[in-house]
Amino acid sequence: MVQRTRNKYWFYGPTTWWTSYTWAGAENWYWFASKHSRRTKLLDNVWKLEKADVLQADWNRNNNVDHSMIVTKKYRGMPYLTYHTGDTHNKSLSKLLSDHPRTCWYAHRT
Repeated sequence: MVQRTRNKYWFYGPTTWWTSYTWAGAENWYWFASKHSRRTKLLDNVWKLEKADVLQADWNRNNNVDHSMIVTKKYRGMPYLTYHTGDTHNKSLSKLLSDHPRTCWYAHRT
């Protein structure tokens, strides 16, 4: 069986023991996406996000990615993100950026 703790792999299973760390952890997914998968590309600007892209946040700028969000809508050039924390659906990027001004953002093209 593939080691679930290695950031080189991304998979989901029926239980925690069959799910990779990259599936469940934002930091682990960052390393999988940016270094191993070759299926994503880091964007140089969050305003380039399109539907289905991933935005990640390092809330306190400690070089550890804390959270992942998916672009689920784009309307008049504005990306809208959906994420599990607080079960948030279609929050505008401008509102997210103004709510968290000290955050370091990582935008991924998927």
